[in-house]
Amino acid sequence: MKKEVSRQGRLAIMLLLLLLLLWLSFLSYWVLRTPGPALGQVVRIAALWGYTILFLSILSSEYIREMRKLFGQPFLRVHHVLAVAGLLLMLVHPLAYASWVGSLSVFVPIWTPVRSALALGGRQGLYLVWIAVLAALARRRLKDVWKFIHWLNYLAFALIFAHAWLLGQDIARGPLRAMWLVMALLVMAVLVHKRLLSRPKKA
Repeated sequence: MKKEVSRQGRLAIMLLLLLLLLWLSFLSYWVLRTPGPALGQVVRIAALWGYTILFLSILSSEYIREMRKLFGQPFLRVHHVLAVAGLLLMLVHPLAYASWVGSLSVFVPIWTPVRSALALGGRQGLYLVWIAVLAALARRRLKDVWKFIHWLNYLAFALIFAHAWLLGQDIARGPLRAMWLVMALLVMAVLVHKRLLSRPKKA
């Protein structure tokens, strides 16, 4: 029975990865269909991919127990790969942009005015994600504290969404704008369901 679940789980994971590959390919096509500077296109593709991977990483981390029961142990490895891929893409995006504009100021957080802080919220989001990931890696030492630090992923996602929504060239209009909003709403729903409604009630 265990081998059967594992076999079915592997097939299901392969199907999900295929769908993810198709989606990432579509995002690449969306960018490349319009001619532009190669480095600029790298910036845009890394942003779209990074947002997608971060979205999937948050969802998979919150439902890790359910997914392991459904797909077996291989799902945990997929989750870890997604997390690493998301981090790398979140680095590629600002690094490519910094190289394009010739300035490392893109790594300096902006706090005021509020609209500028939100439009450039990806800067703060990058650091928040790294803090959350480092806390997860050190979870044995941090014990239960790392779970609260891991909540930073939600704040990071909100900042990255604001950055994409206000400045993203590819989601300014059309189907991607609607898709980005749906993904943000799903993350919000997961936050409410897993972190607020599912909290154990005190006696």
